[in-house]
Amino acid sequence: MRLFSLLVLGSLALPCVTFADVIVLKDGTNVEGEIRRTGDAYIVKGPGGAVTNVATDKVERIEVRPTGGADAATTRLQSLRRASENMLDIKQVLDRYRAFIDQNPGTAAATSAENELKMWQDRMDHGMVKVGDKWMTAQERDGLRSKSTDLAMQLHDMLKQGRLKESTPILDRAIQVDPSNMSLLYLHGVLNYQEEKLPPARKSFESVAAEAPDHAPTLNNLAVILWRQNAHPAAMGYYDRAMLAAPVNHAILDNVAEALNALPKEQRDSTIVKKLLRHFKEQDEALQKKMAESGLYRWGSSWVNETELKKLQADEKVIKDQITQMEQDFGSVQKRVRELDRQIADIVNQMNLIDAQTYLPGPNNTTTRTPYPQIWFTLQSQVTALRTERGQRIDDMNRLRGAARQALGNLPQPRYSGLQKLIDFDGIPLPAGYRPPATQPAGDGFAK
Repeated sequence: MRLFSLLVLGSLALPCVTFADVIVLKDGTNVEGEIRRTGDAYIVKGPGGAVTNVATDKVERIEVRPTGGADAATTRLQSLRRASENMLDIKQVLDRYRAFIDQNPGTAAATSAENELKMWQDRMDHGMVKVGDKWMTAQERDGLRSKSTDLAMQLHDMLKQGRLKESTPILDRAIQVDPSNMSLLYLHGVLNYQEEKLPPARKSFESVAAEAPDHAPTLNNLAVILWRQNAHPAAMGYYDRAMLAAPVNHAILDNVAEALNALPKEQRDSTIVKKLLRHFKEQDEALQKKMAESGLYRWGSSWVNETELKKLQADEKVIKDQITQMEQDFGSVQKRVRELDRQIADIVNQMNLIDAQTYLPGPNNTTTRTPYPQIWFTLQSQVTALRTERGQRIDDMNRLRGAARQALGNLPQPRYSGLQKLIDFDGIPLPAGYRPPATQPAGDGFAK
C-alpha cells in the first residue's frame, strides 16, 4: 500500500558500543567513560561504574585521547570511525582523517584510513547529507522528504478520523526513517500532547521550530505547553513570536487573551509581557473590527453575537452590582470585627490588671490572694459576649465570600475558560513548494 511505501526506505539503527574517552557537550562540559549509543541518547559508563545518560542533541563532539601500545593506532581509528558517524560536517571529518593519517604513517590503520578518507571525500563531492543514520545525496534526501511529507498528509487524515491505534506506530516508524521531517514531527507533537506527554510533545515542537522558526502553530503550541509547565515568561515569548508570524490570527489571539487574564500580577511588568501586550492590543483591535463585520464580538477569550453580547453584559451588570453590594457589606462586617478585637483586647487588659492586684504581700515573704471583685466577673461576661458576636461576624464574612463566588458562577458564559488551546493536526507545516496529492487536503492555511 502507498501508505507504507516510506517504511522500506530505512531501518532502525541498532544500538552500538563505542569506547571513546570523552563526550564534549555543547555547554562546554565533558563526560568520560565507555559510551554506548541507543536511539537518540548515549549511555556513558564512567571509570567507577557510574552511568550517565546524554541526549545526542546535547553533544558537540566525541574525542579520543591518544593511547599507547601496539594496537593504539587501530583503537584510535575505530574511535575515529564512530565519532565521524556522529558528525554532520564532512569537512571536519576529512580534516580529522587527514590528521590521523599524518600522525600514524606507515601503519595498517593509516592505510585503512586512506581508503575511508576517499569514501568521505566522495560523499562530500556528491553533496551528500545525513538523514537520521544514513548518508544520501541531496536528490535522495529531497525524494525521501517528499515521500515522508506525503505520508504525513495521509497520517494527518487518519489522526483527524481518530484512527490513533493504526496511525501511531506508522508515525513513530516514519520519524525514525526521516527524523527531521517537520510535518511528521508536528503530528507527533500534537499526538503526545493529547496523551498528556508534555516533555516529548515539547521536544517535537522544538524540533519543528528549528526547521521552521516562523511556523505560527508550532510557536503557539510551544507557548501552550510552556504555560502548563509554569514557564510563563517563556510562554509569553513564544506567543509574541506566534502573533508576529501570523498577525491577527483568531486562535492565537484568543490564547493570548486567556494567558494575559491568568498571568500572575508580579509578572505583568516584565519587558516581554509589555511588548506582547502592545502587539496584542494592536492585532486584537484589528481582529475585533474584522469579526464585527460577521456580527461577532469579543467576550473575554471567546466570541458571541450582538444579541448574546447584550444579554451577557446585562447579566454581568446585575451580578457585578450584587458583588459590589456584597463587598460593601463585607467591608462593614470586617470593620465591626476589627472594632470587636479592639474592645476584647481592652477588656482583657483590664481583667489582667485586676488579676494582678489580687496578689498581696504577706508575712515572711509570702503572698496572699484576695477574691476577684464583682467588676472582674462583669468584664468576663462582656468578653464572652463580644467573642460570641465576633464568631457570628466571621460567619457572616464567610457567607458573603461564598455568595460572591456563587454569583460569579451564575454568569451564563464566563469571559475566560482558564484553558489555552493547542492548534491540532490541521496546523501541520509543509516544506516550501510542496504540493500534496490531489486527493489529500492541504491543511487550514497554516502550512508554509
